[in-house]
Amino acid sequence: MSGSAAGTIPAKHGRPRAVLEPPLTAYALKPTPLTQPFWDAARERRLVVQHCRTCSKKFFRPEIACPHCRARDWEWVESTGKGTLYSFAVMHRAPSPAFKAPFIFAAIEMDEGWVLFSNLIGLEIEEAEIGMEVEVCFHAVSDELTVPLFRPARR
Repeated sequence: MSGSAAGTIPAKHGRPRAVLEPPLTAYALKPTPLTQPFWDAARERRLVVQHCRTCSKKFFRPEIACPHCRARDWEWVESTGKGTLYSFAVMHRAPSPAFKAPFIFAAIEMDEGWVLFSNLIGLEIEEAEIGMEVEVCFHAVSDELTVPLFRPARR
């Protein structure tokens, strides 16, 4: 496996074909008062999402007002952490030195009806399939930062 990125398996054509480990090795993140509850929950290995008390919709990326009805009456609620792979792209070039390529950038449609962008790990790249069931797992990047990632759901 010489010449391969750590956590990957080389393919016959020379490019790695499996993403077994988290792609994120280090990252400078500055939570805001709005996003702090999300990152605190992730550090506790819980996935949370904003829930609007007015229209009952869940939404993510953290917002001051609900993007569906614009109400500001919302709360953080826990997610099941289960979803479906809605879309994905294999990233062969890292956007920064904090990432190890290749990695799978994925849009996950959560069972509760909201969408989260994250990374898909624990499978060979060719095994990633739209519609596959996935579940959250967590990766501690540092003592301060834990990120939610996704892997194929255990049956």
